[in-house]
Amino acid sequence: MKKYALVLILLLLSINFVSAEKTILIDKYHDTDNWWGDPEGTGRTLSQELGSLGFKNKINTAPFTDETLRGVDIVLLWNPNNPLEENEITALTKFVENGGSLLILGSHEMDMIEPTRESVNALLEPFGIRLMKNGTDDPTNRQGCSCTPIIHNLAKHPINDDITSIILYKPASLELKENAIAIARGDNDTFAIGSEPLGGENVIVVAVSEKGNGKVAVVGSSFIFDNGKIGDLNNKQFAKNLFTWLGDTSKQSIPPWSLYLSIVLAIFLVYILYLKKRNIKK
Repeated sequence: MKKYALVLILLLLSINFVSAEKTILIDKYHDTDNWWGDPEGTGRTLSQELGSLGFKNKINTAPFTDETLRGVDIVLLWNPNNPLEENEITALTKFVENGGSLLILGSHEMDMIEPTRESVNALLEPFGIRLMKNGTDDPTNRQGCSCTPIIHNLAKHPINDDITSIILYKPASLELKENAIAIARGDNDTFAIGSEPLGGENVIVVAVSEKGNGKVAVVGSSFIFDNGKIGDLNNKQFAKNLFTWLGDTSKQSIPPWSLYLSIVLAIFLVYILYLKKRNIKK
């Protein structure tokens, strides 16, 4: 029976190796500019860095459905400028609750049209995060123009490991409810201007939420990980930490159905081999 047990162990180990690679679905269907996050364009550096960590990219050019989300680990909405439909919101919500991860990179009030922001916020509502209608500045912590704040007020969280500061361009701030967690926020003189003004530490620019078996992260700026900004300050390491956290499904309470099926097949195989050995002895 020892060799049969060894067969079972090897099979289960092979399952872990197969599932180690994580797939990021980069949405282009809602990016009518066809500019944001292209792995061969504005997202090239990010793609290369994440590739070294075992992530692979997949481009989405169709509405979100259960089928388009099949086999995906992380969905990336990179500054969407085309509103989400109600059935897409339903599919994405189900995707997260079943163990998927969602990352939304937004933008300030003037760069995101109202119907798009409303649809994104409808998606985010169950997760306690809302993109606000404003833009963030910090007069004593900025690089260049007033729309490029440097954020150093960071929460203790795996996403912020080895991070001292990040820089964003044209970020909107976020409103949090329920169990959502602020990852990065302003300091005493940070402020957000626009339809929904805020000040100080109330200005939140990065937040996360967990619900069901899935995870959601929202960054107020769509520029933070593009080729022009990812190399500034700690943005590159922040990107690696963020995607690693989103891709970590070790806390899922229910393994995927394929794992169950593989275990059943492995046990069945061992049982058949055992019966065969018994019959030979008879």
